[in-house]
Amino acid sequence: MKVGIIRYPGSNCDQDMLNYFDDAFYIWHKDDNFIKNSVDLIVIPGGFAFGDRYYKTATSNYIISPGQMAIESPVTAIIREAVNYGIPILGICNGFQILTKLNLLPGELKLNNDKKFTCKNVKCLLHSMLNEKQEITLQVANSYGNYSISEKGLTELKQNNQIILTYNDEDYDNGSIENIAGICDKNHLIFGMMPHPERTADVSIKHMLNIILNTKNRTQSQKTFHEKVSDLMNSEHISYKSTRKYLKQLYTKGEHVVQGPGENAGIIDIGDGYCLALRIESHNHPVFIDPYQGAATGVGGILRDIFTMGARPIAILDFLRFGNDENSNYLLNTTIKGISDYGNCFGVANVGGDLYRSDMYNKNPLVNVGCLGILKKEKIIYGNALNPDSCFIYVGSKTGNDGMNGACMASNEFSSDIDIESMKSNIQKGDPFLEKLLLEACCELTEANILEGMQDMGAGGLLCSSLELVQRGREKTKKNLGCRLFVDNIPTKHYLEPCDRIISESQERMLLVVKEEFIEQVFSIFKKWDLEYSVVGIVNDSGKYTVTDKNENVLYEEDIDNFTDITEDWSENNIKREFPAVEKIRNLNLWEQYDTTIGCRTIKGPQQERSFAILDIYEVNKHILITWGSDVEECLRYVNSFNDKSEEIMEYKYDKALPKAIVNCLNFGNPSDTMGDFSDVVEKLKNDCIKYKIPVVGGNVSLYNATDNISIKPTPVLLMVSLLE
Repeated sequence: MKVGIIRYPGSNCDQDMLNYFDDAFYIWHKDDNFIKNSVDLIVIPGGFAFGDRYYKTATSNYIISPGQMAIESPVTAIIREAVNYGIPILGICNGFQILTKLNLLPGELKLNNDKKFTCKNVKCLLHSMLNEKQEITLQVANSYGNYSISEKGLTELKQNNQIILTYNDEDYDNGSIENIAGICDKNHLIFGMMPHPERTADVSIKHMLNIILNTKNRTQSQKTFHEKVSDLMNSEHISYKSTRKYLKQLYTKGEHVVQGPGENAGIIDIGDGYCLALRIESHNHPVFIDPYQGAATGVGGILRDIFTMGARPIAILDFLRFGNDENSNYLLNTTIKGISDYGNCFGVANVGGDLYRSDMYNKNPLVNVGCLGILKKEKIIYGNALNPDSCFIYVGSKTGNDGMNGACMASNEFSSDIDIESMKSNIQKGDPFLEKLLLEACCELTEANILEGMQDMGAGGLLCSSLELVQRGREKTKKNLGCRLFVDNIPTKHYLEPCDRIISESQERMLLVVKEEFIEQVFSIFKKWDLEYSVVGIVNDSGKYTVTDKNENVLYEEDIDNFTDITEDWSENNIKREFPAVEKIRNLNLWEQYDTTIGCRTIKGPQQERSFAILDIYEVNKHILITWGSDVEECLRYVNSFNDKSEEIMEYKYDKALPKAIVNCLNFGNPSDTMGDFSDVVEKLKNDCIKYKIPVVGGNVSLYNATDNISIKPTPVLLMVSLLE
């Protein structure tokens, strides 16, 4: 980005601004040729100019009028010309005042409420074009920072999404209407703000400008590509924008924790060189739309989360919440068939779970699936790309239009008049037989020690899986890693638009990171298992995420740094609501549809009157106890029964049960009315885990379980694993 910094006589922030941008040069305020220099951005820096201090004859005093010099400066005409050329303009502090005096931005800047010059660091909220908000700290240094605008003008700012920066600091109030600190024009090309980004290390403003510039220079097809990607990455299901700050508070460290939250599955050490992989997921929205495929692919997805870590799945559990009306009966029966068909065909034991029914789940059923796998500690595969020139290898099912925009769909609540049929394309189609081949091929590759990384193509498809691999690699290596995807190399079932190829959520697909020297060995294993495969990208040191076609045309490109964590804050005020009663259903016939014994590990299976399972981990001559519930203490019920030698479980001859880890699935309604509950649940979970010294090693959040603005009751599901001795 080539940046021109306008200098006025005596301006005092121009040097800081020159250093802030990587490719910047000065423009003297009498220069009328700078547009010919192919400038990408014009910056009017902050700081008083001498010309803003002028002599007022009537009073015989010098007064300050911010922006006064710009009115009569030759550069003013060039600034207006730049607007006609569509060149973005950024005004900082006095630069903002100049833009308002030239009527290029609405409103005016008045003397601060305390009528004093203020210089301090202030917390602000940066508003994206998608109404996302990011808290940053910037410096203010001004006397005339009090932004004022008419009521009509304020309405227009809000309607056109022109407010880009607001103060968010209880210790700072300069009088600005609604704490406005920065705005832009209706075309989002002229920007003004009072705080000084050039005086801090924060680069958020620079990232925002880069996005604007990149957007400006894109073709229509590139803009469409970027819009689709942006919608996906900003969805709740992908970004965790509402909940991430709470989840970071959880207790996640422990003596036996090998891998905590942040990977495809949590991993705990069980001794003798072996580990367990744990994961729990939800497939709530898909089940309501297409109960069979929604449930089946929920099982398929969590199985891949396990074996992408190098583990072999040994057990699944399902936790079901359904309504009481006629449609709920259909949804439940079809969901059970989807779970059993996929799990039985794949060959994994279903060893436990529970079923609750209530009217509040009539249009918002919940299907949470847990999974465990076993692996050698030395064979763990992480979801990262670590080296430039390593290749992305696609393997598994061909990409289709099934599962298109599934993550976006899961980030919205339903309405009572939902068109089910029109949304079925959002739901993936599962193939358990292909998944079994994929498992065996991945296990063979794990044993061969030739994989740099591996990632399931789940929510967000190839886009998110490749991005996650690179981002984890950047974090671990501190290298400026990027990648290039070859969109025409993606195997497809039928013609798909280039963007749809990378965001489709078709099932039974994995993305592997392999050094070039091992590619042929990898291909030979895929041929053995009769799997589709292709090199679809390469890791590089560009720091960019790039998608190209076969002619090397750039279809999409974005700095990896621009995929920053977005946040969205909601009120934490607890809303008093009454919920219908919830009834636990003891229906053994339901679980009898599942294969509970395959693998010869099941010592105690899914008898509903006892909410626990026992598995034989014969690799290490140990048994594990799996318990579940809505909170830690409910999960501990049967742990304590073993330790207290309860009559209820006396037939199982173990001395004690030692809890090792928890995974959680947190199901809530619309965040607008459930974040208080969510905060409370996470706080209790954190405190209980600390109290009992049981770490959380992974989990899932499902929001927007609501219909017509009526949210379900908060429904957390916890799964605990203990060693039996």
